[in-house]
Amino acid sequence: MSDLICPKCGKKGDEKEFIEAFCTDCYPLKLKCPTKLTIEQCKSCEKLKISGEWTKYSERKISNFVIGKCRGDFHHGNFDLENKIAEFTVVKDGKKATIRRSILFEIVPTLCKYCSRISGGYFQGIIQLRGPEKKVEKYADMLIKKLSKKTFITKEEEKHGGLDLYVGSSKAVIMLLSEMKVKATITRKLVGLEEGKRLYRTSFVIRL
Repeated sequence: MSDLICPKCGKKGDEKEFIEAFCTDCYPLKLKCPTKLTIEQCKSCEKLKISGEWTKYSERKISNFVIGKCRGDFHHGNFDLENKIAEFTVVKDGKKATIRRSILFEIVPTLCKYCSRISGGYFQGIIQLRGPEKKVEKYADMLIKKLSKKTFITKEEEKHGGLDLYVGSSKAVIMLLSEMKVKATITRKLVGLEEGKRLYRTSFVIRL
């Protein structure tokens, strides 16, 4: 049985961890944590927005984000998302102790830019496939499969003599056509501004 007694709260050494003469609840540690933190999460793809970037969801990334907002004399830390408790490991005189702090943490549902564009029907390019119906269908299936790894397809629209694919990124189309060594007639049309930059819609006519 320990004979330590915290001079501030009166807890004994067999009831609580101690750092020097104080229990871990009362030890005057230089530790500053925010009282409240929020992270945006896309309700469609579930990615998190951390430091201005959208990244794949993981509790480890949330923990790193929260602990990164804390400052003080601790060796390392971890954030318990379920209980909203930050745990810090403190090393004093060769001994380790755990300090806990409650942090009000909230995940705010929203839409990332990518998913917002999909839901809003956004597109930068139109692939216009023209040729025999069966050949167009087969070629469209192949393009959609390949493009889905690079961007998104907003919609497919049947046209007389072919099919139009509305694509989220013109750059992705150009890269794919170059990889496949496919010839296309390309035209660009200025349609406005996006974040101060000129926004063009590009049409790619592929005759099969």
